[in-house]
Amino acid sequence: MIQSEFQRFLQTLLSTPSSASVHKFANLVLKHLEEIVPLVTHQGQRVKHVAKLAQKEWASLSKDIPTNLEEVESDVASFALLKELSVDSFRGFSREETFDLKSLLVLIFGPNGTGKSSFCEALEYALLGSVAEAESKRFRDVEAYLKNAHTNKFAPPKLIGIDDDGADVSIKSNDALYRFCFVEKNRIDSFSRIAAQAPAKQSELISTLFGLDAFNEFVKNFSPEIDGRYIDLEGVKAKTLAQKRLKLQGAEQQIKLNQGIVEQAKDDEASLASRYREGCTLLTMMSELNGTEEKQGHVPLLEAELQKPIPQKSNLTVANLTAIKQTLISSLNEHTQKSEEIAKASQQVSFQQLFEAVTQVQPNSPDKCPACLTPLTEVTVNPFTYAGEELVKLQHLALLQATIKQLEQTVFQKLQELHQVLSTCLNFFSNNKLAPFKLADMSHLNVTWWNSLHAALEDGTTAIQHIETQVTCLEKQDIESVQIEQNKNAQRSELKRLKGFLNDAQKLAASKSAAVKAIEDARKLISEFDEANKSLIKEVEQEKPIVTKNIEIRESYQQFVSLLNAYRKKLPAQLVENLGDVVVELYNAFNRNDAPTELMASIQLPLAQNQKLKISYQNEPKKYFDALHVLSEGHIRCVGLAILLAKNIKEGCPLLIFDDPVNAIDDDHRESIRRTLFEDHYFDGKQIILTL
Repeated sequence: MIQSEFQRFLQTLLSTPSSASVHKFANLVLKHLEEIVPLVTHQGQRVKHVAKLAQKEWASLSKDIPTNLEEVESDVASFALLKELSVDSFRGFSREETFDLKSLLVLIFGPNGTGKSSFCEALEYALLGSVAEAESKRFRDVEAYLKNAHTNKFAPPKLIGIDDDGADVSIKSNDALYRFCFVEKNRIDSFSRIAAQAPAKQSELISTLFGLDAFNEFVKNFSPEIDGRYIDLEGVKAKTLAQKRLKLQGAEQQIKLNQGIVEQAKDDEASLASRYREGCTLLTMMSELNGTEEKQGHVPLLEAELQKPIPQKSNLTVANLTAIKQTLISSLNEHTQKSEEIAKASQQVSFQQLFEAVTQVQPNSPDKCPACLTPLTEVTVNPFTYAGEELVKLQHLALLQATIKQLEQTVFQKLQELHQVLSTCLNFFSNNKLAPFKLADMSHLNVTWWNSLHAALEDGTTAIQHIETQVTCLEKQDIESVQIEQNKNAQRSELKRLKGFLNDAQKLAASKSAAVKAIEDARKLISEFDEANKSLIKEVEQEKPIVTKNIEIRESYQQFVSLLNAYRKKLPAQLVENLGDVVVELYNAFNRNDAPTELMASIQLPLAQNQKLKISYQNEPKKYFDALHVLSEGHIRCVGLAILLAKNIKEGCPLLIFDDPVNAIDDDHRESIRRTLFEDHYFDGKQIILTL
């Protein structure tokens, strides 16, 4: 389909104003059509490939449109009736099959999978030379799509017809003559589905109906132009030479400009040294900062000082240690007091536990005494009520117990903190007498451990005294570390200030050096340009014909794409030209059982962007409606079928091939369509082939 339609486009170039270079480009695309079709616009696939082909073959391309193309203007069929179709190793046919078609009505009936579609594709290939389904699936090698999977072979179908004199004729494929012989279910389905799409898509109704989707996609994948990304339109060498000449023209300006930069750099250097120290020179400043062989500079001295490590901080304080000890002593004393109180109330505690036990068993024995199992209706005092009342009286015991528990938690927490202080001391001091008091198992962290810290050691001191002494020492070291850090911050600030002078000096030196180098290069460029670019100048001359050719390729490509798009946009109008009356007549025949108010008076087919499919009814022939809004899907299918059949009639096609009409048309219209095909006069004498 794509190749046939493209060939028809080539014929239009003969009758439209188009340059010889456009013809050359059209011939290039025709020559490489199979490899161009699959390429799309993404990342410039197609335009990049086409540009390479054009550059390679431009000189050898013909300016004449080939005369040996398919006879697209011919309107005389080579047969009056199909007689026989022979198929072997084609799609679903693995062995030779011969179909007798010598009848005005041929019905191919069978369930799915029996080869009806393969039969229709065989007819399509024999009559048109291509299969639309293969193109829609983008098979570059059509034979790969058409070969039989079992035999892994492909054999072209053979089609024999009968001419007007009754003689057998071997039918040759001709897309121009026979493409309107086919009415395909898929195209009618697609035509009906466009009703649910955006209005802008409705202009594609006609293209979809006549199977031009693949051709439209082929045309749209041509980018509007070939730009400098894909083809050299300026000349790489010429561009390079022009850039160099610009440098040559600006060489004198560069000398003047950079001389000013050198003088300014000298002034800036003097200003920088003066900011460092009044009356100082740049050389003296650099010596003092970087140093000399005899004396180390300020910058390396400060860097060495900053490399010295800062003593590690313990973050221990005597105040915190004192607070831990005081909390421990007070908590232990209070714990002793509260424990004595709870011991004195041991009898009350027993009763409290008893009453709590009674209340806990109430859910299991709600109506009996939990001790004697006497029903509560017979006891003098309800044990559950009595237990609740007594627990209220003993509430102070619960508060006392809670206080004791809280004190125990506080003691344990402070013991942990004290143990952490001890561990920190061990980290800072070696050969430490506190080492025996560090616990590996924290479950031993208790009052006994606390008391051990107060026991006398061999030298008469205690562990707690060593902790206090070491914490005092560490706190003093922390204060010294803070001072060292503050000093280092001051040194960092000073180092940053001094390095700022060095950085500014380096920038000035680099700027002055670059300016001096630019002056030298400019002077050299002026004196050596012609000799230095002798070969480049020669290459520019050699490049000119190539650039001229590339510009011609770009312009011819743009004109070619413009003409191809114009042809594509005109196709729908050409296909349905003068079909309106026949379409209305066929549509009304399909809907002969509808009320007169639902029969069509006229139809306006969408031929351009944003146009809609409009119809008027016989009761209001001048009032037009959007057909896709007022018609059901079944009626829209009837419109599509009417257009295809009208084209078949208009073109005088010798036959009508209808693939799967049962699924293409709804139940309400099948009977009327059958009568239109076989009883009305529209298709008298025309061979009809249907698959069911």
